[in-house]
Amino acid sequence: MKIPPFVLVVICAGLSALHAPAQELTPEVVESLKARLQDLKDNLDSHLSKRNIGAGQRFMEAASDPRTAVEEYLQSYKTVHFDRQNLPESDFRAWKSGQSNRLSDDQFVESLQHQLRYLALSCRAAQAEDIDEIFNPLMSYLDGLSRLENPPAASLTQSVAGSVFSAAYYLERLLKDNPNWEPVPFNIGGIYEKTIMPYLREENPEALMGAWDKRIEQETRLVTMLEETQESELRGMDRDQKRKTKLAQNRVGGVVGRLDQEEFVARTLPKLRWAKLKDMFHYVDQTAGAQAMLAFVEEHLTHEYGEEFFEEFLQVIESSRVSEPASPQEPAPDSN
Repeated sequence: MKIPPFVLVVICAGLSALHAPAQELTPEVVESLKARLQDLKDNLDSHLSKRNIGAGQRFMEAASDPRTAVEEYLQSYKTVHFDRQNLPESDFRAWKSGQSNRLSDDQFVESLQHQLRYLALSCRAAQAEDIDEIFNPLMSYLDGLSRLENPPAASLTQSVAGSVFSAAYYLERLLKDNPNWEPVPFNIGGIYEKTIMPYLREENPEALMGAWDKRIEQETRLVTMLEETQESELRGMDRDQKRKTKLAQNRVGGVVGRLDQEEFVARTLPKLRWAKLKDMFHYVDQTAGAQAMLAFVEEHLTHEYGEEFFEEFLQVIESSRVSEPASPQEPAPDSN
């Protein structure tokens, strides 16, 4: 079939338009778009900030009361696992009915309250311009954590970024991968290493030794509680039951596993004391620090880490700058 000339003209014009280069943005349009995007970003940041602050306040309020903490947990779980999956209310009620023993368990509820407190602090830390804004509340949290009456439930030994509360309030990005913040609520050592000690070394070295004493006291208190709980669980068991229980407890690993009393006394505690003395030397008083480190090395010379302590002390001394004695000042010229 022969195509009419006017049809060919239309087809060619269309093909030409398809291959024509797109009209480029003018500099004026680009600047206008950038300004608009900045406005949108400011609005988004403001919205996210209000949401994050509101979530943190809600977590802190819920943490203050066991019943409120459980209610917040149930609502968050329902939001994430039922409402967003478009599941019927009856499914949630059936799940909740099967959780009655767990929701009334002292260990679960106590850990839940501490998790919510740490979530609230994590939200504040993510928004804070300076760690000074949350330093005192964080120290109070650690002291409360070290006075747990029950071993930590799973909620305390996992990252807050992966919690059901974080998912319910869309906080995963806010709480994830902050190098200056420990994500696990139960990890006292991580909280001190990532946040408290760096802050004090920079801003308030006079408080370093007190913070080290606090950390050692708190970790020791937790170790004692966990050991007493373990002994209570083993009491009355026969040898085979004890062996199986200990194997199960050792498999917990992670933060809890590192607080085994035998491991703590033999290895962790000497390293904590040594780290304290190193901070004394570097940030507080070199003379007193060197004398204390020398005494510590002598005391632990045959310890498992004796060689390591000796080598570190030798390196510290060799790399330190010895202050030169002040040269005598020449007498001022006689003005007469």
